[in-house]
Amino acid sequence: MDRWPAAMDAEATYSEVAGRAAPAAEDARPEMAIFGEWDTANLGKRAMHGEVVRFFEECGWRVSSYGLGSLSVAAPDGAHARLGGRSSALRAAVECLSPGIGRAVRGVRRRIRMQQLLPRLERLQAISICGVLLSDGVRHLPQSLLEISRMARLLNKPLLCLGCSADGAWSGTGEPMVREILENCTLIAVRDEATVDSVARLTGAAPPVFGDFYLSEQRVQAGAERVAARRDLGVNVSQLPGPWSSAQQRYEDALVALSNRVARSMAERGCGIRIFTTGIPADGRAAERVFARLELPGAELYLPRNVAQLSGMVHTTAAVVATRLHGAVLPLAEGVPVAGFSATPGLANFFSTMGIKRFCHCLDAHAELAEWLAKADPEAWFEEQRRALVHSRVWAARAEVRTELASIARQVPERESLEDRCA
Repeated sequence: MDRWPAAMDAEATYSEVAGRAAPAAEDARPEMAIFGEWDTANLGKRAMHGEVVRFFEECGWRVSSYGLGSLSVAAPDGAHARLGGRSSALRAAVECLSPGIGRAVRGVRRRIRMQQLLPRLERLQAISICGVLLSDGVRHLPQSLLEISRMARLLNKPLLCLGCSADGAWSGTGEPMVREILENCTLIAVRDEATVDSVARLTGAAPPVFGDFYLSEQRVQAGAERVAARRDLGVNVSQLPGPWSSAQQRYEDALVALSNRVARSMAERGCGIRIFTTGIPADGRAAERVFARLELPGAELYLPRNVAQLSGMVHTTAAVVATRLHGAVLPLAEGVPVAGFSATPGLANFFSTMGIKRFCHCLDAHAELAEWLAKADPEAWFEEQRRALVHSRVWAARAEVRTELASIARQVPERESLEDRCA
């Protein structure tokens, strides 16, 4: 994959960035452009970037990586060089516009950015959208996805949609956009079983279930090194997204009640509570509010700034109560048992897909969850979850995707370039 300079000028255009890149050695493998949400404050999504790259490279592809929100080049560590140098003042001005005008401005801006990427994408053999939310709840996502899908169609490139999901219903504006995106795809494999029905309704075919990129077969089957010093319980706090934001106060009240109740029983065993986030600023503010209401002085607050800090904290935690998807996926990949506790459907959908549904709880079950946590044996808990993960059906679907990727790799040299077709 491309190795970009460590220091990037934020105002650099694509051509300037490409011009500074070191020439790559000759490599006969086909090259895939991957788009995902690694240009984000969400450390879970940034951590997933490395696993996405590894997956495609193991399938015999080279990879060029781009951030979905910025539509700009991503370095291996998830950093990115912005294309076009959009200022924070312009960004703020766009957010103040009416929804219809703002959507139109964002659409124009994304078309311009895709045009900047066109010379590079034309030289590649395929494009993949990886692990994103097929939702119009986040305003830039469907517009970016739509531009990517249209570019793939224009360039006659195979378009893949792998490990993506849909939380809740689409709006009247969003559904036609998602339908067009999916209709342009050569291969679709979704993150969880709940998304199968949503996608099938738009495409007429039920896609295979791929799971989350970060939770790979190798991680699950090999297990992770168990750290003997693990003692504390990690409690993941988040800001609920738009459709569920009205439940934020009830959600925080439930987390406080759960943490205080569990903390008392854990203190008797010399263990503590760690309140943590996956790096999103809004999550940090919610975590600070929850932490301020805890009754025991021994509790700790973790607001990690990078993937290494988050991974290090999780690796030395005995168990985790997760409220975000990657607040659960990262611990599971590290060999840490997880209980889901969320007001949104995404986490429950993932737990059900992986065969560990009984470990996911709704907000009203916080007292029952606290009672169970006070008595649970993390070692037995971890082994039960690991057995379920090993036997999950997603691994068979991944094998199918690998076979399809090999087939696409054999076919892509035969496709005409845009220049050839327009000659």
